[in-house]
Amino acid sequence: MGRRPRVNPAAMSATKADNGQATEADSRLAAWLARYEPVEREIIEAHERRIANRARRRAEAARRFAALCEATEGFAVVWRREGWGVREMLRWADGDVPTLLALTRWLGAGAARRVDRAQSRLRRPLYYARERARREALAEERRRVGGRRTTSPCPTREDILEAWIHRRDSHAAAVRFGSMVHDLECYVDNSLLRDEAGAIVGRRGGVKAWLQENIPALYVRYTTVMRYKAMAKKLRQVVGLADPVPAEAVLGDGHAAGTRAEIPDLAVVRARAVWLEVVAGVRGSPTALMERLDALTNPQRVKDANMLAGWRAKYENEITVRMKSRWWRWMTKKRDGG
Repeated sequence: MGRRPRVNPAAMSATKADNGQATEADSRLAAWLARYEPVEREIIEAHERRIANRARRRAEAARRFAALCEATEGFAVVWRREGWGVREMLRWADGDVPTLLALTRWLGAGAARRVDRAQSRLRRPLYYARERARREALAEERRRVGGRRTTSPCPTREDILEAWIHRRDSHAAAVRFGSMVHDLECYVDNSLLRDEAGAIVGRRGGVKAWLQENIPALYVRYTTVMRYKAMAKKLRQVVGLADPVPAEAVLGDGHAAGTRAEIPDLAVVRARAVWLEVVAGVRGSPTALMERLDALTNPQRVKDANMLAGWRAKYENEITVRMKSRWWRWMTKKRDGG
């Protein structure tokens, strides 16, 4: 009888440990998929439904236009080839005025398209030169402004998806999601691309490329995501927050400014007071908050601009270094109205 092979106890324990780690990793992956995969699937299905409805409406409009063209094709041929006037067409159509009115609308649409094509041919040689000069001037202006910084860490994929799920729960939740996307911009590459001659030829992907790689479900909703980001950016402008403080700091719930026991800087306390004034009386939808912020930052809305200036002056006088802790404790107990 041959000898039984010796078993290395250390190797067996290492194999069991590897299997245990693999099992734990599989369980974490399964839990992550069970939590977030339905959310991504719901976003993609809603996007596909909107695309299908848009295609159906376009097909219906094309069908109606084709029916109109078919009904008036004979009149169009006569009008274009023979050059008949209105009297001759009325006499030839035997007084069919409704058909001639439909023909007028159809011919008017065709003439408008021909005029648009002619104007496009005239503008095309100059368009690209003007557009390139405009973009280069904007890029130079942006480069004069330093890149934005933030005190918040880079948001993870799970953080952004969780904030997306709860974005409609309150105004604070909508601001939190937009602030995460705004902070994400500090950690992605959106620098300029240049050719060998040094001319600007494009820009790196930035947030859009990050979403495409990490969260494809939100990549197809990129326009909506950017609306939330613009809302957080505009809120910083309204309440007067400077870098590197994120917009989330005004929420006063411990996410951005630390724990509830910590008192933030004086500027954040004043910004929190202005935020409560902004959100007071606004309806529960994020769209209503966006409209409110647009009104406050619109220079043509004199009443709203004066109201915002009054809020800022009021809290600059009332919230001082000695009073900021009392104001902060009172405002953290106050609901955000969303």
